[in-house]
Amino acid sequence: MSNVLVIGAGVAGLSAAEYLTNAGHEVTVVDKAARPGGRCATRRTDVADDAPWFDYGAQYFTARSDTFRRSVEADLSAQRLTRWQPSTNTAEKTGESWLFTPSSDDRERLIGPRGLNRWVRSRFDAADIPVACERRVNALRRGANGWTARFDQGGPIQADHVLLTVPAVQAKTLLGAEARNVPVLAAAPQIMSACHTLVVEAPAIDGVDAIFFKDGALSWAADNTTKAGDTAPAHLWTLNADATFSDANVEQSADELADTLIDDFVRATATPRDQIRLIRGHRWRYSRPGPAAPEADDRFWVDTGAGLALAGDWLAGGRVEGAWLSGRGAAARLIGDV
Repeated sequence: MSNVLVIGAGVAGLSAAEYLTNAGHEVTVVDKAARPGGRCATRRTDVADDAPWFDYGAQYFTARSDTFRRSVEADLSAQRLTRWQPSTNTAEKTGESWLFTPSSDDRERLIGPRGLNRWVRSRFDAADIPVACERRVNALRRGANGWTARFDQGGPIQADHVLLTVPAVQAKTLLGAEARNVPVLAAAPQIMSACHTLVVEAPAIDGVDAIFFKDGALSWAADNTTKAGDTAPAHLWTLNADATFSDANVEQSADELADTLIDDFVRATATPRDQIRLIRGHRWRYSRPGPAAPEADDRFWVDTGAGLALAGDWLAGGRVEGAWLSGRGAAARLIGDV
């Protein structure tokens, strides 16, 4: 059996590592972040285990394919996941006021009981797959005996195969001259769009747990407290800016844009401004499919001769399920199972 280096410990990296481990291959997973999860990102308001938590990356996901559905059912049984049925509204500006319309969308939404990050980490743990975090790859080179990954800190890693699950721009940078042989990376800067995210403490809104915005700088807002099943008076809302606004302000931090995004939330929801407190801001530079994103059906790119695979949500429609299917499919193709 071969050894495979998986770069990136988000959902695509997780599913790839699970597949390769189950197939008997030696797998090494590295990630530049302090912990696994990628954009399944969860934090607490302080270090206490019982402190309120919030998702500031992916908010939920759906499971439609048979393969992912089976995996999800196992997670539900193991209580790594739970179902979330929010009271969802769409918000549309009409003149100087906002019209809220209850959404008829009753799709099944899945969340982690303590945040989606815990779901990813619990699956790594359940599969006994260690992840070397805070290991930032700065170069990948292909040689006669496979691949060598070099890091900002620590020694290099050699592997027969490399499976990259990082965003397209980062993959192109890491591959250097080798990227010329990867056509899917040709338009890398336009493949992903940004998303500025805020988490604020704000009052609950009667009958509204989540909002899809049709106008303004925001695209989504969700009350994390309802996801936690908590009725405490302090509610933590995640606010996502829309792609157009985020791309136009990509060089600014979310904190710098906080007043604009909060003001939109205030105007739309009629929440008093003095009752809103900023908890966290985050800029996701590569968050959702951009104008040059590949067709979602492509899912992954593999060159078995070179021992190289690319996977991630950017190849699969930008969804959590797409990322999971992308990683699994890339791993299977890389080792010749399909």
